[in-house]
Amino acid sequence: MPARGKCRDSLPYVQLLEHPIHKSASGRARGPGGGGIVDIVISRETLHRALQTVQGVVESRSSAMPILQNILLSAEGKKQVRLLATNLDIGLRGAFEAQVAKGGSVTLNARKLFDIVRELPDADIRLVEEDGQWVRMTCEKSSFRFPGLPPSDFPSIPETGDGEPQKVPSAVLGDMIRKTMFAISQDETRYTYNGVFMESEGEMLRIVATDGHRLALIERPNAGAEFKNGVIIHKKALGEIVKLFSEEEEDVDIFLQDNHVIFRSGAIELSARMIDGDFPKYRQVIPGDNNTRIIVDRDHLLRALRRVSLLSNEARMVKFVFTSGQLVLTTNGSDAGEAEETLASDYSGDELVIGFNARYCLDVLGILDEQNIRFELKDSLSPGIFKPEDAEGYTYVIMPMRV
Repeated sequence: MPARGKCRDSLPYVQLLEHPIHKSASGRARGPGGGGIVDIVISRETLHRALQTVQGVVESRSSAMPILQNILLSAEGKKQVRLLATNLDIGLRGAFEAQVAKGGSVTLNARKLFDIVRELPDADIRLVEEDGQWVRMTCEKSSFRFPGLPPSDFPSIPETGDGEPQKVPSAVLGDMIRKTMFAISQDETRYTYNGVFMESEGEMLRIVATDGHRLALIERPNAGAEFKNGVIIHKKALGEIVKLFSEEEEDVDIFLQDNHVIFRSGAIELSARMIDGDFPKYRQVIPGDNNTRIIVDRDHLLRALRRVSLLSNEARMVKFVFTSGQLVLTTNGSDAGEAEETLASDYSGDELVIGFNARYCLDVLGILDEQNIRFELKDSLSPGIFKPEDAEGYTYVIMPMRV
């Protein structure tokens, strides 16, 4: 087997280029100068990382617009190449270092290019545009040719403009989204339920998600960010936001531009179309008189509920029976059988029985980090509240099921 090429020093991401994508009269993006014979050299590591970043943004299935399966590569100057990807709901732009012999723009199928690049040796990759919008890629002894599409057909991506951004620490934003997005509705007909609602109030930044059966709310000190009227960010963008920004040490700059919200950190900029409509009046469904408070070990409850729910009925209902000093989880009425498991709790009142959807409970128990969970209950017919015992600012409301 021939020896693999030696790895060159990594060519890291650099700051976003100052010059926006040029637009044609039709409003579509085009490369600098409207195209050109591109000739660039990029390290395999850098190109692989860039292509990996955009896989969640490009259209993965055949659509009426084949260009959405492509990325746009634009080379300006001698040392930088820009990369753009979009599915019309989400757009991503970034820049990375390269050796540019000839500038211009090309579009290439993102998935096919990624699949090939990840199998190449750690060596320089050369991309050269040929006649008819074909692009030849070479790496050591490997050579590939790809058909491209006209760069002028690539859709435009919203830009930040000249406004001042709102700033949120990356780790805080990622944690807030992660602890709410699981409660978003999967019913596409309930459009305003298909995202998280982000707003600010006083000194707090708040994110809320609901599907009509449960609600997750988290709030943190906002450090000056203001979203007084609130925005609904579509669920398609949330996973990408967490993936791209949650581990960064810098703040995320957030811009509201027309009907888009734009997130920027370092060399990456992600735009998401906002959901147009009114978010449900979530405050009305958060009980204010659930005075029965019960503490249970979160990990013990999570493991027990996983076991018991395996024999739950089609509705996934598990009965929570609180008696003095303990919580009993039971399932019955299922053709698969019955299950029961007992856990310790600090409850000391009369027997309280309430039914919950097991999956809704497992979702919240799985994303919390604290040792203990606090139930706040009223009776068997009223919504229940789950909160981490030793952390403020998180509320999870779940509707009960008839037992």
